[in-house]
Amino acid sequence: MRHYWLDRIVHLEPGVRATGIKAVALAQDEFEAHFPGNPVLPGVYLLEGLAQTAGVLIEQTVEGRLLGLLTTVERARFHAFARPGDQIRLEVEIESLDASIARVRATATVADRSIASARLTFKLVPPDQLIPPVYLPFWRQTMDTWLGRYPELSSE
Repeated sequence: MRHYWLDRIVHLEPGVRATGIKAVALAQDEFEAHFPGNPVLPGVYLLEGLAQTAGVLIEQTVEGRLLGLLTTVERARFHAFARPGDQIRLEVEIESLDASIARVRATATVADRSIASARLTFKLVPPDQLIPPVYLPFWRQTMDTWLGRYPELSSE
């Protein structure tokens, strides 16, 4: 994955909800064409940030045994823009979860104003069906970074 639309998970309640944060920077490539002189974050990136946040929640809920593959976006609504300098709060809550499907309600806010909402559905699959074994360490490192887990530095 080249684009991360989640910087950090700030609250995690496995099986229930998660909250992530994304800081929007003018230096992001997406603002070159969207729109010159009036930079706004495309809605698809808000959905991706919500999906990534939900993916962490799902992975942590099932203790890493399965990963969520986004299959459906329903009831997507975009209420306002996110712009450079904004900090987006990405909130997801599990509606249902079984052995093969997870559904979440998702909301993106900036400064307590809703900017987007959607219902997301994920197919649950074993990690090795989505991620080639050579890339699994990088995936785990990304998850650890999102969750604020960093290896201790040696004192040598």
